[in-house]
Amino acid sequence: MLVLICEKLLMGLSLFAREKVYRTVRVRHDGRSPPSRIGSPPVIGRRPGFLNPGPEPLWPLWARDAGAPLLVRCLRCIYARPVWSPNRKAFRSLSSVPLAHFLRSPAMQFVASYPKSGNTWVRLVAAAYTLSDEELMNALKYPTASADLPATLQYTDVERYQYQTISPFPLSQISFPVEVRLRPAAMLVLNREKNLTTSQRPALIKSHHIHGEVNNIDLWNGQWVEHVVNPIRDPREICCSFAAHRDMDYEETAEFMNDSQARMGEENERVESLLTTWSTHVRSWQNAGELPVHTVRYEDLQANPVAEFYDILDFLEVPDLTEERVEDAVERTRFERMQAMEAEHGFHERTADQAQFFRSGETDGWKDELPTDVARKIEKDHGDVMEQFGYL
Repeated sequence: MLVLICEKLLMGLSLFAREKVYRTVRVRHDGRSPPSRIGSPPVIGRRPGFLNPGPEPLWPLWARDAGAPLLVRCLRCIYARPVWSPNRKAFRSLSSVPLAHFLRSPAMQFVASYPKSGNTWVRLVAAAYTLSDEELMNALKYPTASADLPATLQYTDVERYQYQTISPFPLSQISFPVEVRLRPAAMLVLNREKNLTTSQRPALIKSHHIHGEVNNIDLWNGQWVEHVVNPIRDPREICCSFAAHRDMDYEETAEFMNDSQARMGEENERVESLLTTWSTHVRSWQNAGELPVHTVRYEDLQANPVAEFYDILDFLEVPDLTEERVEDAVERTRFERMQAMEAEHGFHERTADQAQFFRSGETDGWKDELPTDVARKIEKDHGDVMEQFGYL
C-alpha cells in the first residue's frame, strides 16, 4: 500500500518538476501585500494564511508544509543508495536504517545569523562544552583530520551533496528558487547524516539563511527545526570583518549589506544562502512565528560570556548544565586561543581570500577601521534596527 502511494506521488512529482519556476522571493508578512518579483523590497512578519493564492499551483497543506513530494523523491533516491558525505561514518547506505527511523529523526538545532555575527563562536562554545581538548582541536582541523573526528562543527545547511543527492539534475544547471524546492528533502538528508555521525547534544548546524520563503516555499519548517540561536552584531563591525572575509572594500561591503536580493555561497562551492539586507535579516528572526528562537547580541557575549552562553545552552536544553562547565568551555574558546590554534593547525571555515578566520573579535574596532562616510551610510541604511538593538 505504501509503495502504491509513493508511486502516485511520484506521478504528481513529474508534473511538479515541469512547472515554470517564477523568480519570486518573499518574506513572511503581516497581512500586507507581498512583493511579487525579485527587486521588490521584502516585507517582514508572518503570513496569515498558509494557503493564500500565489503565483504557482498550490499543494495541499500537508504537501507544501512538510515538502511531501520532495520527501518521496528523497526516499526513492536516497533510501536505496549511499549518501556521500565528508564524514566517512555517513557513507553507510540508508537502506540499512529502518524507514521509520528515517522519518522520525529528532529535529535539528541551528545557529542562524547574518555572516560575521558570532555564529562560529556560539558553535565553538557549544562544542567545547561536550568535547575534550583533543576532540575540539580535531574538530577545528576538519576536514584534514582523521575520519573519526567529532562532527560537531562541520554541519551546515548549504552543502552541495545534501541537495545533489535528491536532485535529478546537476546543481550547476538549476536556479536558486529550484534549490529552495529541494531544501525540505535536503534537510532530511542533513538530519539523517547528523544522527548517523554524532549523538552529542548540542550538535549545532550553521546557517546564514533569512527566516522567509522563496516562491511560497518556506526556508524553515518546525518539523525539522527544534531550536534556533540567532546572534546579531553591530553592522559597522560586520562590515569590517565581512570585507576581509570576502576580499572586498568597505564601500562594496556596505552596498552588499543593503542589497535586498543579496545571496552568498557560490564562491565557496556551496548552495546559496539568502541574506537580503542586514536589517531585513535581523527583523525576520524577530518574526519567526512558532519557531523557538533565542536572539543574543555579540556585544553581550563579549561583555558577559559565561552568563550569556549559559542562557544559550539552557535554551538548547543541554542536559546536566552547570555554570562551571560553561565557564570552562568559554575559557577554552577564548579568541586568543582560537587564533593560536588556527595559526598552528588552520581552520576549515577560512576562505581562500582570508589571511585568517579569527580576525579581531572586537566590538568597537570599526571606530578606528571603518571610513566615516561608510559608517554614516550604514547608520542611514539600518538606523531603525540599530537603534532597536542599542547600536545607536
